[in-house]
Amino acid sequence: MRSAVAALAGVFVVAGATGDVHPDARKVLGETVKAYRSLKSVRMETTYTGNPGGFTKPLRSLLTMRRPNLLLYEIWQTVPGVMANSVMRYLCDGKHLFIYNQAERYYTREKAPRDLKSLRLSNAGIEYAAMTGADPFAGIERQARSVRLEGMAEVEGEPVDVVLIDTGTADRTAEARFFISRNDRLIRRFTFESIPIAKEPKAPPPPRERLNPDDPPEQELRQLPVRFGYDTKVTPNVKAPDSLFGWEAPADALLYEPLHQMLSPDREWRPGYVIVGKDGKRQKPLTFRDLVKMGKQQQRRRR
Repeated sequence: MRSAVAALAGVFVVAGATGDVHPDARKVLGETVKAYRSLKSVRMETTYTGNPGGFTKPLRSLLTMRRPNLLLYEIWQTVPGVMANSVMRYLCDGKHLFIYNQAERYYTREKAPRDLKSLRLSNAGIEYAAMTGADPFAGIERQARSVRLEGMAEVEGEPVDVVLIDTGTADRTAEARFFISRNDRLIRRFTFESIPIAKEPKAPPPPRERLNPDDPPEQELRQLPVRFGYDTKVTPNVKAPDSLFGWEAPADALLYEPLHQMLSPDREWRPGYVIVGKDGKRQKPLTFRDLVKMGKQQQRRRR
C-alpha cells in the first residue's frame, strides 16, 4: 500500500524539466523550509479532501512533535478491500519507536533515533521532511516547468501567499498550490490538480482478447482527473507533555519483531513468564545474550 501523503514527494518530478522559478516564489519556499526547521515543537491537525488517484486515501492526520525526538503521528485512511477507516500510528517516546498498523493488526518496536533527522517517515508529508532538516524544494528548477507566486488569499481568515508549482507534461496538467502563512511561513493548505490533455483521436487498434471476462473494456481504461488537497490547523511551539508520548500496546495487535532483532546480542527483552526452581525460588529467564555468554564460557573450559 502506498499512501497519497507519500506520493506528494513525487508530484514535482518531471523528467527533463527546465523550470522557470521566480525569485519571489523561491524566497517564500526557502522561508517555509527555514520556519519548519526552527520549530521546537508543533501540533498539526490535517483534513484531506479529494481523490489521490489510486493511492491509499487519507482522511485525517494528527502530528505532534517535540525535539529532539518525541513524536506522535497518527493518520486515518481508507485501505481498499481491508478497512474503511484504519489508523497508522508512529510514536517515539525518546527510548523506543513504535509503529502500529491497525489494518494488519500488528505493531513494531525498535530503538528510538536520537533526533528527527534520523527519524525519517516517508508518509508524513513535506512539512515533516522540512522539520528533519531536508529541503523538499531543493533543485526545484530541475523538477518543475514553472514556480511562481500566484497572489494572496485567506485560509480561515489568515492571509497566505499562494505558490504555484507547475509540473505538467505533454499528456496532462499538474498544478500544486501551497497556501503559506504570511505570519509564520507555515503551510495552511495544499491542493493538487492533474487533468489529462485531450488530443486528436487516432484510429483505435484492433481489440485484444480479454483473458479475464471481468476486465473492463479497453475504452474504459482511460486517464482520469486527479484532485487532492488538505487543510492544516497548525499550533507552533505547542506545550507537549511527556505523557502525550506514552506508549500503550493496542489490545487487538501483536508485536512483530524481525528475526535480526530477536537474535541481537544487545536485546534487552525478557520473556513474559517465570521459571521456578526445585527449591520453589524464582530463577531469571535466559536471554539470547545469556546463551552467548554461556557458550563462550564452555569453549574456554574445553581449551
